[in-house]
Order: sequence, then C-alpha cells, then structure tokens
Amino acid sequence: MYKTLFVLFLATASLHAEVDVSDNHAIGVQHAILAKVNGTTVSMMDVKKKMDVLFHQQYPHLANSSQARFQFYQTSWKHVLNEMIDNELILADAADKEVPLNDAEIREEVEKRFGPNVMATLDQIGVTYDEAWKLVKNDLIVQRMNWWFVHSKALSAVTPQEIRQAYKMHLQEHPAYTEWKYRVLTVKGTNPAAVADAVHAQLKTAAEVDAVVQQMSKQHPGTTITWSSEYSAAETALSETHRAALATLDAGTFSKPVLQTGRDKQQVSRIFFLQEKVDHPAPNFDEMAPLLKNQLLQKEAAKVGTQYLSKLRAHYRFDEAHLKEALPEDFQPFSIQ
Repeated sequence: MYKTLFVLFLATASLHAEVDVSDNHAIGVQHAILAKVNGTTVSMMDVKKKMDVLFHQQYPHLANSSQARFQFYQTSWKHVLNEMIDNELILADAADKEVPLNDAEIREEVEKRFGPNVMATLDQIGVTYDEAWKLVKNDLIVQRMNWWFVHSKALSAVTPQEIRQAYKMHLQEHPAYTEWKYRVLTVKGTNPAAVADAVHAQLKTAAEVDAVVQQMSKQHPGTTITWSSEYSAAETALSETHRAALATLDAGTFSKPVLQTGRDKQQVSRIFFLQEKVDHPAPNFDEMAPLLKNQLLQKEAAKVGTQYLSKLRAHYRFDEAHLKEALPEDFQPFSIQ
C-alpha cells in the first residue's frame, strides 16, 4: 500500500513534492503550474495524479516498482499533459452546452474502474475519492462530447462508396501474386556445362542433392558445386533468367542445366529446383471492408477531432505558445532518489 507524503521545500524558486514508494526509493516531483485553460489551472501534481490512475489500470503488477513508475512518468507526462489540456477545452465546451450526466453513471464507472473495494484501491493509488470522482466524471463528459462532435461526424462521413474506393486502392497496392520457393545448384570451374549435365543425370529428389554434390565434387576436383538455401520471391520479383528456368517446372522437379555468365565473367551452369508455388489471392471485399472502414473512421475522426480542438482553442483563446514558453525543452519534472 502506498503512503503519500508531501514534503515541501524551496529549491531554485520551485516548489517540490517527494513521494515515498515501497521499494525504498523516492520519486521527486517538481510542482509547477503548467497551463491555464479557460480559468482552470493544470499543475504537475494534477498530471501526476492522472498518471497514477493510468499506471494502476495499465500496470497493476508493477505497483511496487518505483523504477517502473518513474519510467512511466518520464515517458508519459507530456502526452498526458496535452490530453488534459484538450480535455479541459472540451469540458469548457460541455459546460457551455450543459451536457447532462447523473451521479449514478459516475458511481457505476468509479466502481468499474477501481473495483468493489473502492476506498482501499484509491488509498493504494494515492488518490482521494473526490479526486477519483472528478477524474471519472470528466472522462465520461469528454467521451460523450467526443462522440457527439467527433465520432458521430466521422461515421456519417465514411460512406459505402468511400469504402469501395479504399478497397480498389488496396488491390492496386496489394494485388494477387504467386510466391515461388526454389533452390539453385551452381557449378563453377573447369567445363561447368559437362559437369552440370553429369550432376543432372543423377538427380531425382532434393533429398539426394547433398550426396550427389559430394560425390561429383570428388570426381571433378577442378569444379565447385554449391547447393543454395531456399529462395522465396513473388513472381514479379524474379529475375528474367530465374523466371524462365522455373516457369516450366512442376513442384519437386529440376530444370535442365542453364549455362550463364557469372559476375566474374566466368561461365557457370545452374540447375533450378522448384520446391513449391504458393498462390496468394487478393482478399475479397467482405474480408477487407471492416478493416478498411475502421481505418477510414480513424483517419476521419483524427481530422474532425483536430478541427474541433482548433475551434475550441480559438474560442477559449488558448495559446500553445504560452505553454512552450513556460516549459523549457530540458524541463524534467521527475527525479528518483
């Protein structure tokens, strides 16, 4: 169980709070007012309390690890701060529009989030019941506002015609294709064509290749015979020579030796072995439609959400430049001792 101690002291003209944790480490919090939205202030302690609830919900198994909590604070505080600022703008809009929300809804959500033994859980997190009630209430209002002014608009904007068009685009980018899996036996050195013919005459199955290579290498010391690992490529990605050699083969068969010029300008002879051809058909519309619809909805919701928040910033005269001025780039609000 966490016991929260606020030890206030003055340092570099800033107020700090120190929070005890159960593994004998302490996390220092630089307390500061971070933003003011429509008359409501957002402090670092407000951000920390929000993160404490999130940490409890997402990582309950790490409740006793101050190192994990410190890392969570460090990586999350900026995102949580920005989200809290956005939420305060939405809450201001909700207050102007008198959005209804009754106590029964809030109480049910509090019990859902913190379990039947609410007080014990909140004591463990270090949050009071009033603070938890306010957090949950605000979250529910924000969810309701986002549904009315963002998600419902996104739903009406994503039409069946747009989903069909997205499917056509997907097929252009991901057409049906055939995957070729094959191996290559290469003969280099003295008279590679004749040696390759002799090797080919003894090949029946892939399982015999290693033994044939070993035998023929001994009989022809002036040549190098190699058996490649498996290649896998779409038909369109095959080189012309490989495609020509493989095109007439059935799975499990060898091509006749193909005499070619290697990169070193020396002649080599290659025997191609086709392991299998795997057809990858394009997914049908019914399979893709739910995924494409969800992608379109997310994209549209992000656009509508950005427009909605931009209007709120203008209406409530919130200037992000002031936030950047108040928080220097090297601002580190948390430390661990």
